[in-house]
Amino acid sequence: MKKILFLLTIGVLMLSSCSSIKDFNYFQDTASGDVNRVTDALKTVKIKPHDKISIIVTCRDPQLSAMFNLVSTTNRVGQTYSQSTGYGYVSYYTVDPSGEVDFPVLGKIHVAGLSRSEISEKVKQRLVSSEQGVKDATVTVEYADLHVGVLGEVRNAGIVPIDRDRFTILDALERAGDLTQYGNRKNVKVFRKNGENIETYEVDMTKFKDLCASPVFVMQQDDIIYVEPNKVKARTSTATGNTLLTPSFWMSVLSVGISIAVLLKK
Repeated sequence: MKKILFLLTIGVLMLSSCSSIKDFNYFQDTASGDVNRVTDALKTVKIKPHDKISIIVTCRDPQLSAMFNLVSTTNRVGQTYSQSTGYGYVSYYTVDPSGEVDFPVLGKIHVAGLSRSEISEKVKQRLVSSEQGVKDATVTVEYADLHVGVLGEVRNAGIVPIDRDRFTILDALERAGDLTQYGNRKNVKVFRKNGENIETYEVDMTKFKDLCASPVFVMQQDDIIYVEPNKVKARTSTATGNTLLTPSFWMSVLSVGISIAVLLKK
């Protein structure tokens, strides 16, 4: 009887430890000194139609700067207002379906498919070649509403703002508070809109090399990350809860075995 109880105890401990290592540890294929190449290492967020951005021009002459900045206290169609220090109320530009913004004085500027730095450089070139010949301008471009969505087994599901040019899936999951103990680290899904289609990608968070090579390692605006529940959560959500595959079942067996052994000794 003692031998049986000992074996049951060892089995329960092994089952629990193996489950925690195999199912819960991130980046199991990494070691000190490893170097992993990131796919599209220089890839940054690109502006798309319907995105909102702010473009602020500053130069030595404040009056000249004011000519090229949207400053208004009245409503304009397709523009949302936010307060900006030194400029009163500055509108965000909404990129139209053709990928353009209507810039004061300069007119239509195509920005879709460009990064923040590329938009800034393009506006600078237009300013230099304009009738005003603004050669000392500084152009600041900021995101207004770019974000990704995180759903499923994370601590804080919801919208995660994109606040940098190169925003990774690790950044998004970190902002969402990390996966819960019930999150399936081996099959995190990413849904990405591509034109009229929605593409589905699967990411294994236990394999860092594969993660770095994934096309969704660097996020795009409007990506949706879904963390599905792991087997532990699936089992605990069943009617009976305990099955032959769960540590809780074997703990129950061990408990019954100990009770029987105590009764036999009496």
